[in-house]
Amino acid sequence: MKYILNSILILTIIACNQDKAQIDSLEKEVFAIHDEVMPKMDKLLELKEAVSQDISKNDSLLKIKPNTDLKKRKTDGLAISERLEDADRNMMDWMHNYKGDSLKILPPASAIEYLKAEKTKINTIKDKMLDAMARAEKFTGSNP
Repeated sequence: MKYILNSILILTIIACNQDKAQIDSLEKEVFAIHDEVMPKMDKLLELKEAVSQDISKNDSLLKIKPNTDLKKRKTDGLAISERLEDADRNMMDWMHNYKGDSLKILPPASAIEYLKAEKTKINTIKDKMLDAMARAEKFTGSNP
């Protein structure tokens, strides 16, 4: 009987250590993605400003001499500006809503599921952010 109890105790400790390792690994993966794109926020803000200036310029030109090319450029600029704004807001919302402290009190299975969901969220944010920036760079003619 003592052997069985000791075996159960050892298996429980091993399982807990495996869960802890998986949680740590997932959290590192989540923050690696965050840390990859967060430094690009300054560039995103610069692109937002450049697109905004382009929209303003086209707006002024449209008042002087309306034409379809300027209208299209303004429409394209507004769409790109909205993508950049969404990317910025999504990153800020994610950072604000991330509950890293809660991981310590969640059961391991719940913590793992939470981190998997957060990894999906931050990957989506990354993809949308990089796409918006690429579109803005193409629109403004700036170098990546």
